[in-house]
Amino acid sequence: MLLSEIAQRVGGRLEGPDQDIIGLAAPGRAGAGELVVVREAKFLEVALASGAALLLDETCFCPDTVSRIRVPVVQKAWLAVLALFDQPEPWAAPGVHPTATIEAGASVDPTARIGAYVLVRRGAKVAAGAVIAPYCYVGEGVEVGPRTVLEPRVTLHRNTRLGADCLVGAGTVLGAVGFGLQDNRRLPHTGRVVLEDGVELGANCVVQRSVVGETLIGAHSKIGDLTHIGHNVQIGKDVVMVGSSAIGGSVVVEDQVLMGGWVVLSDHVRVGKGARL
Repeated sequence: MLLSEIAQRVGGRLEGPDQDIIGLAAPGRAGAGELVVVREAKFLEVALASGAALLLDETCFCPDTVSRIRVPVVQKAWLAVLALFDQPEPWAAPGVHPTATIEAGASVDPTARIGAYVLVRRGAKVAAGAVIAPYCYVGEGVEVGPRTVLEPRVTLHRNTRLGADCLVGAGTVLGAVGFGLQDNRRLPHTGRVVLEDGVELGANCVVQRSVVGETLIGAHSKIGDLTHIGHNVQIGKDVVMVGSSAIGGSVVVEDQVLMGGWVVLSDHVRVGKGARL
């Protein structure tokens, strides 16, 4: 891709010689034919020494011999640049793979993509544009919303419901029976897990279904890898939960909370809107 084309597509201005760009690189590992996005001034010196083309703001010094893209705000251009070089995994071809099993009574939209060795149980519904990668399990009564993506080996236990445009990372389990005991016997968990629109979960997360009602994750919340969410938890909208965190049963996390890595919430607590933990 030509540097001039990148400049046009990110709303920047090319200065210096135009050239072909093969990919993005970190400042300390870049070379000729690559593009370094200088997001902080402290990386400018090593970026200039790399021989790579640069994307930087209007104020950073840069010799005339260096090919560069100038933008008003680098952070705003960052996402657009990443998108230009991103190569999303297709996970599955359009339609149903010959090795997948769709039980009688299940509904799969013709535009969905169902990968190898997927099992979709009776009563499940897979909506338009959804992608289910190889080796996923979609249990009875599950609903997978439009354009939602399940990466490989995701397990959706019965009656789990995912809204539109969700992303569930590889190995994640939604709807597992919670760790609720009475008289040394595990309580039956009659509820389900619900993900509202635009929720993202990383790899190898566990979200337990509720004893009654729903374990809920609100719209557009983003949850990192290796997180645990207990039964009957209610998570609000636009919550960010960094990897390796955990939430005990029946916790309420209100909208726009940010939880850092390794944060653990004991059961039955409430975290107020916009809190930072």
